[in-house]
Amino acid sequence: MAISYSSVDIRGKAYEPLLEELLFANDTVEKNLVAFETDVKASTIFTESDNTSTMQAYTSGAPSSSGTLLLTDTEVTPVKVMYYQEFDPNTLRASRFKRDMKAGAWNVESSEFATKVLGAYGKAISEDVQAKFWSNATSATKTAVAAGANTTAEKAYVAGLTAGQFDGVVTRMIYNGGAVGGRINVVGTTISATNIAAQYALVYAAIPARVLNGAVKPFIYAPYSHKQFINIFNVTATYRDLFSVTGLGSGTEKYFYNGTEIVFVPLPENCVIAARPDYIIWATDLLSDINQMKIDYIANNRQDMFVKNIMTIFAHVVNQAMNVLYL
Repeated sequence: MAISYSSVDIRGKAYEPLLEELLFANDTVEKNLVAFETDVKASTIFTESDNTSTMQAYTSGAPSSSGTLLLTDTEVTPVKVMYYQEFDPNTLRASRFKRDMKAGAWNVESSEFATKVLGAYGKAISEDVQAKFWSNATSATKTAVAAGANTTAEKAYVAGLTAGQFDGVVTRMIYNGGAVGGRINVVGTTISATNIAAQYALVYAAIPARVLNGAVKPFIYAPYSHKQFINIFNVTATYRDLFSVTGLGSGTEKYFYNGTEIVFVPLPENCVIAARPDYIIWATDLLSDINQMKIDYIANNRQDMFVKNIMTIFAHVVNQAMNVLYL
């Protein structure tokens, strides 16, 4: 329950910034890399339509019906999850955080600790949620995939996951709605700076032409490590229009393969997804719940405290036949 803290006796001035663990920003949320559906509490129906129209010769008599109007309903209920940590602020009395504690034995609260340390804890929550949104699986899905008709790589990926509270995007593409996912499957290999262009060519070639040329352009979703691979590849490449990079080193650079934007998210290594962003859905009750934490005393007659975050989340993938999964 106590805070694990290795402190030193402060004899001089404490260095003001707290050095946080290096975290990836939650780009999925901050950059709107997927579709967000909010106010989704329970049993919300997502309806997909896949229609074909067929031209036929005119007749003044009774026409024959041709083409298809296909509608598919999927029921989605976001999973309610929680992050909870207890701590004893009395541990901070001999630390740097004593500097802004009010005088008196009753007073053990530090505003610096609350804003900086617990603020960093909030970032860790946001990053963990993002990682699980992309890569996660329930124990039930792990069992189903192991016994199902999925590829060897897909079974190995799901088997290697620690059982979680909901299925992430990759798992939903593999096993969506209780059956083998209808995604476009591309068998992958170990990607490096040497072969990344050849492997991206496989992904690009598998994107349906109507998706690539549609009004909403697809993204190529890639692991963070691919940014380094692409930069290394471009150093030695004779022609750098295959992977084009704008604003390199600016912090706001953008990466493209053959004109299709690459966005980097916490996908597993050697996994790439090509899909329209509106085909990947982050369903939740309220998106801002990710950043909302409650800090309070555990009970009226106690001075140890808790920090709690509660949210709902579900990963849903639509139009599976239009999405590419390289694994």
